[in-house]
Amino acid sequence: MKKLLALLLSLTTLGATAQIRFLQVGDIEDYELVLKSARQTNQMLLVALHDGSGNFRKMYSDGIFDNPGVQQNATPYLKMAINIQEPMGARFSQIFSISEFPSFFLMNDQEFVVDVLEGYQSSNDLQKALGDASKEPYRYDSLLVKYNQHSLSDKEWIEILELYALNFDYAQTVRLAQEFFNEHNEADLLQKPYAPLLAQYGVNLETSYPQLTISNASLVKQNASNFNLEDFLDLAIEYNLDRAIISGDSSMVETICQNLLVEPLVKKDSFSYARLALHREFAMQSEKFGLYTEAFIQHHQKEAPSTAADFLFDEAYEIVENFNSASALSSALKMANASDQKLASFRAKMLEAYIAYLQKDYKTSDRFIQEARPLIKTPEQLRSLEKLQGLIKEELSDQ
Repeated sequence: MKKLLALLLSLTTLGATAQIRFLQVGDIEDYELVLKSARQTNQMLLVALHDGSGNFRKMYSDGIFDNPGVQQNATPYLKMAINIQEPMGARFSQIFSISEFPSFFLMNDQEFVVDVLEGYQSSNDLQKALGDASKEPYRYDSLLVKYNQHSLSDKEWIEILELYALNFDYAQTVRLAQEFFNEHNEADLLQKPYAPLLAQYGVNLETSYPQLTISNASLVKQNASNFNLEDFLDLAIEYNLDRAIISGDSSMVETICQNLLVEPLVKKDSFSYARLALHREFAMQSEKFGLYTEAFIQHHQKEAPSTAADFLFDEAYEIVENFNSASALSSALKMANASDQKLASFRAKMLEAYIAYLQKDYKTSDRFIQEARPLIKTPEQLRSLEKLQGLIKEELSDQ
């Protein structure tokens, strides 16, 4: 209790001349002490996450925190300022997606976020937000009861989605939004007030909502003023690719390509490059290289032999440098083989030999070494060959 009192009375504050004072909270211990005090006094939390300068300082110099209306509406809150560079700031940035400073988090004493304000705030905007949030700090709890009773109105559905999105990740919010969409016919979803939600959360390719949105982009735009088809496509790709990576479902990548790599995001003449990039991202993140390997080799099939050989070698080399799974090594070997077939070279055969060595296929590795020997052109190449060959002989002698 003594430490809590010391914190509340003596912690450095920002804006010493302002009537609204923010406790500077640097670590989790200080934060928990303020949270404990909020619970004991039945107060909400106003957390200002800042970077030490910029718009937060400007709000002080502009007198925003001196405004009587702001001061009055801030009364129900314990106010703390957290620098993003402090341990507690880093913790907040891990939990929440923060795009602008300052960011004001209005929370009840159970740390449930009721509202978030990003960037510079006018006196009127800050006063209104503080007042609105403090009227029903536990609004989500009452909405959750009605959700469990299947008795939410459309207006309440929209409200619970807004609150849910502030506290849970995007994928979880998409799932909740799908429940709401499923209760309405598609024609209604294209109209107000549903269209903005469709534009924001209708991204799951396992549902009809992405295609509904894309096919009716003009109508969605009419009823969701901030809608941008290119941004929607980008968001849908990111969401579905993350799901594919988590599940390890490589076939889902091709579904993304066929349904979401469309204009205006991707021009027709750029489709093959964009498709390959998506397959590559999936392979690198999931370490499932099968489809990507086939796509990569096919993509370079019609190029000049020397150009194709370089691309294939470089990609095989990068995979070997960064991954050691059986799938990765198998794919790298296929690419190295393809490079060697396009244009036989010392480096391609040595890479083939090294990959086979990593796969513990020492006889095959030794065969590639023998094929590489006639292609030696420098002393350095000879030394690298003999070094790998020595390692292979050690392994073969132990068998």
